[in-house]
Amino acid sequence: MISRLLYYLKLYRAYRVARRFRARYEHVKRDIAFHPEMNVRLDVYSPSVGAHHPVLILVHGGSWSKYNKEMFAPAAMKLLPEAMVVVIPDHTLYPHAGYEQMTHEVAAALSWTLENIEQYGGDPERVVVAGHSSGGHLVGLAVMDRRFLQAYGHDKGEVRGLVFASSGYDLRAQYACEKTRGGTRGTRLMKTMVGVAGGVENFPRASPINYVQRDLPPILILHGDEDRTVPVEIALDFHAALQEAGAQSELKIYPGRGHSEILFSALTEKRAQIVADISDFVHSRTPK
Repeated sequence: MISRLLYYLKLYRAYRVARRFRARYEHVKRDIAFHPEMNVRLDVYSPSVGAHHPVLILVHGGSWSKYNKEMFAPAAMKLLPEAMVVVIPDHTLYPHAGYEQMTHEVAAALSWTLENIEQYGGDPERVVVAGHSSGGHLVGLAVMDRRFLQAYGHDKGEVRGLVFASSGYDLRAQYACEKTRGGTRGTRLMKTMVGVAGGVENFPRASPINYVQRDLPPILILHGDEDRTVPVEIALDFHAALQEAGAQSELKIYPGRGHSEILFSALTEKRAQIVADISDFVHSRTPK
């Protein structure tokens, strides 16, 4: 009980920091509509000088049902000194949408970025996409399942890299984990997963691990070894599947970090290791 209270206290503080950073930053373009038929928006954070910067799209987590793009505002601030443009989209939350609508929204945000980011100082040929937790799940589907990007006239070959932080890649494995966990939290997440997928029978179709192939963009997987929400074994299995398929995958395990501590470290530490690792990956995959 105490640990959960501390968790929510940290989350509240992070949210307050996010609101403050977002309000005061002058180089952010807020609430841009990225598709005429979608009631969601995105923010673009740009360095104050220069052009043709690499671009990082960040998709927030929250068990598909919580939070919004403002949660990643401090992360954007941390990445701007690394000379990149940061795009943070929202997506419709469960129960108002299932995984297909959410993934279409992420794919539409990526498509908008490829077509428009140059006017915000970014280079459309240097785009990397990242997601935390359920956001990583949506990113994986948006890029790895070809039907989503193709619906907007684009292809995974236009993406220079993928970054997954504390993400879920196999809904069946995650569901089994929640079933073993039990209790109120496990039961709630099981119901959410079934609702998001539209039924247990859709778990394979809704799992990025089933779209692993050789010609994916380079992938960076980030995970804490004390993650109690998405066990590190799920990340290890995804990494192994990528390697077996011949895809380019790098796995970084953070000792002593839990599921949300990875995100909190990016929000609160002066230069968190995860920020350095993401920056190094983005710049290595997007040379001029």
